Amino acid sequence: MAQNVPGRHRAPGRFNAIAELKTIAKESAQPAVKGAAIVAASGGLVASFAGTANAADGSSSAVAAPAAVGPAVGTLKAGNALSAIGFAKPALKQANVKPVVIEDIQVKTARAEKKAAAKAAAERQAATERASRSATRVALNAPAPAPAPTASGIVGIAQSFFGVPYVYGGSSPSGFDCSGFTSYVYRQAGISIPRTASAQQAAATRVSNPSPGDLVFFGSPAYHVGIYVSPGRMIDAQRTGTVIGNHSIWTTPSGYGRF
Repeated sequence: MAQNVPGRHRAPGRFNAIAELKTIAKESAQPAVKGAAIVAASGGLVASFAGTANAADGSSSAVAAPAAVGPAVGTLKAGNALSAIGFAKPALKQANVKPVVIEDIQVKTARAEKKAAAKAAAERQAATERASRSATRVALNAPAPAPAPTASGIVGIAQSFFGVPYVYGGSSPSGFDCSGFTSYVYRQAGISIPRTASAQQAAATRVSNPSPGDLVFFGSPAYHVGIYVSPGRMIDAQRTGTVIGNHSIWTTPSGYGRF
């Protein structure tokens, strides 16, 4: 039976550090984490054994503990442990930052000029359409224009005297009255007719559908005569202050005559 020796905590020969390490290694599993724990535990046991032995020997000098072979207890951080098993730390969510738009001054100026040109073109188009509508309204309210002159025949001869003034009793290009004008034009065409309007009415063949060159009579007996041109138009010498021209038939004729 071992005897107690003053200054010792246990009987000598009962604790064998090497045997203890072999037992731990034998009972431990093979993964790396458990191996590291074994090394850490064995390092701690060796250090404890060395300290106990020194205390038993009564040595006053401090003996440093052997360096740890494996990772020290409590030094494994959560981030490193997660990385060891393949866990990646999620990336931080980036703030929703709006992109900075840098305007090109030339492009901006060109766009503004194009917009202004389009607006001006639209305004000109609108003004043109308004002017066209206004001209159309004026044309609708204006009297019907004179028809195009006939190039030959009685009408052609009559047109050659446009602008000759009315002269009472006149029968020459210096001045005409109504029947003096018609008789002169017919003579130029080689047709001889009476001088006065009533005599021309009496001598002409009456027609209901006149043709250009026929005579238009007003009153019965006739007090005025002209040369028919087209529906509603005739060439005549009207009254003092007017000239020969293509005029409207202002009232219902009494009849039409042909030579």
